[in-house]
Amino acid sequence: MTTSAFHNAHTRVMLTGLSIGALLAAGATSCLTPAHAETISVASGISVSGAESLAPQPSVSSSGAIKTGGGSVSTKSGAVVASGVSVKAGAGLAEATVATVRVGGTTVGPFSATCRNGKTTVSGPGGSKGNLTVRPGASGQGKATAAVITVSAAGSGSTTTVPTSEPRKNTALTITVATVSCSTGTPPVTNPPGTPTPTKPGEPPKASQPNRPGDRANHHDAPEARQAPKPQPKPGSLPVTG
Repeated sequence: MTTSAFHNAHTRVMLTGLSIGALLAAGATSCLTPAHAETISVASGISVSGAESLAPQPSVSSSGAIKTGGGSVSTKSGAVVASGVSVKAGAGLAEATVATVRVGGTTVGPFSATCRNGKTTVSGPGGSKGNLTVRPGASGQGKATAAVITVSAAGSGSTTTVPTSEPRKNTALTITVATVSCSTGTPPVTNPPGTPTPTKPGEPPKASQPNRPGDRANHHDAPEARQAPKPQPKPGSLPVTG
């Protein structure tokens, strides 16, 4: 074999080894990709876009233990106020409720959206009030929104605008109320302090008893179980006859 042929063969072997190494590295990387990334549950109360903007809030997310949030939310100007907001998210669970949404002088509600093991249900009123239109969401799989509220721009003459993900030219505000998303799963169960727990399989739970002052490990050592020692006569003491 000539020197040139030897170098060419050596180069091909090195390239083949690099290709196999790259494939193995890619496989290892894919194995290390977090599998729970697709199981994160999310619940948010309200968001606003258009003439005013408000990021989804309150908002919680979790792929394990349940997390909660709540309160009241309003835009900077106070034109939109959401009251009685409650959100909850955990593995296979997401819930969002909004008692009322006030837009200017108009109030609508209540709204709720729930996701359990990937299945969603929503509840909320619909219809139009003045320049405000409420479009209820739909139950389904994975993700749902309780309602989308649109407010027509002043002077547009339109009160039945169909909401979209982006505000149209003849709308001033688009308000998204109670959004949830989840996949299948079960939140971990945590026992609160004082919860009875069995000591052995098949045994009934034994409730924990609080420690009291004077308690001892062996009840035979309790002070009331011991007899008082008999008095011993001491020099100079008078005998007790009666």
